[in-house]
Amino acid sequence: MTAGDCVLPNPVFEGSEKRIEVDFAFSPHASSKGLRAFSKEQLDELMTLAHCEIVSSRSNAHFDAYVLSESSLFVYPTKYVLKTCGTTRLLNSVPRLLELANFIGMMPARCKYSRASFLFPEHQPFPHTSFDDEVEFLDALFNAPLASSGKAYVLGQPHEGLQWHVYVAGIARDVQPTLNIEICMTELGEKQALQFVRTENFVSAEQTTKDSGIFALKPNAIIDDYVFEPCGYSMNGIDGSGLMTIHITPEPGFSYASLELSGFESDVAKPDGLLAQALKIFSPGKISMAISVDQPLSVDSALIALASLPLGYSCISSTTQKLDCGGAISYYNIVHTEKVLPSPNSPMSVHHAASYLSVGTNASLASMTDMDGSSVGDQDLDPVMSSA
Repeated sequence: MTAGDCVLPNPVFEGSEKRIEVDFAFSPHASSKGLRAFSKEQLDELMTLAHCEIVSSRSNAHFDAYVLSESSLFVYPTKYVLKTCGTTRLLNSVPRLLELANFIGMMPARCKYSRASFLFPEHQPFPHTSFDDEVEFLDALFNAPLASSGKAYVLGQPHEGLQWHVYVAGIARDVQPTLNIEICMTELGEKQALQFVRTENFVSAEQTTKDSGIFALKPNAIIDDYVFEPCGYSMNGIDGSGLMTIHITPEPGFSYASLELSGFESDVAKPDGLLAQALKIFSPGKISMAISVDQPLSVDSALIALASLPLGYSCISSTTQKLDCGGAISYYNIVHTEKVLPSPNSPMSVHHAASYLSVGTNASLASMTDMDGSSVGDQDLDPVMSSA
């Protein structure tokens, strides 16, 4: 039998991103450019440590946005956001980030690390081998400079979908609340996923962005998009101080798409409308959605509430977690109602099996609580109900 006679399975690719956001404060001798004073060579060094590279970039008066070989980087004067997928080593770049920032007079003030469950956790390198390892690694970096211990949270239950892992150290400094919406989608519609494959009908990344409906998500944004060979898609959109980023793995069997909007309240679309647009573009079978607000004082729970779902989708669980260091997160697991809703005893798809495998056992993980401090567990929160 020759090699040509063999039918080999598709290789698997980890779509779930790791995301770190580090806020910095100016020292008296720091440049007014802050972190934007980093040179291209320094940024390349950081990306090499994370095992990715810069593909292209866009800038405006507020920040610089970079499309990477595996996701995105955003650099503000006082904020650094790195998001990578696959088997990248995101956290390995953070010690050098802190060193480079110190050289230019920028001191760490807050760290927030988050990710969904890995679809293939067994492929991840240290310290991404478990959430416990990631938390220990981050504590070693930030406990001393921030003079406080970080807090770790896991939202959601493994039998209901992807879980959401969050680590926060330090206090939010912005007077305005910073909002973040992240939507993770698996089991994309076959027709929708094909839009992000370089077939004979492929024209350009710009055309893909328009035809797929992605452009309409933030029509005033400066777009930087890229369609990989033979498939895969990444884009950044910058609009004022707000950002949008999308990353897509369209291969059958482990298709995945993520959509994030982040910025002040005026920079971010309403969660309900954004979700409806995303579901129309990707037609996913399963969705995990995290809506967070970073605010040092009281939290307006309406900012992170999901009031309704598009027709054909149902919320199977939701949790709201107040953060000890300020802010809160609401997390939702949603499914297409044509699919059989999972039960704890039913065989799990890749989406569900992955979240089960990625659960840490760190006893220090904070329990999930609602905005009043009472236990929420995994009950559906009104007014989000099935729209079938």
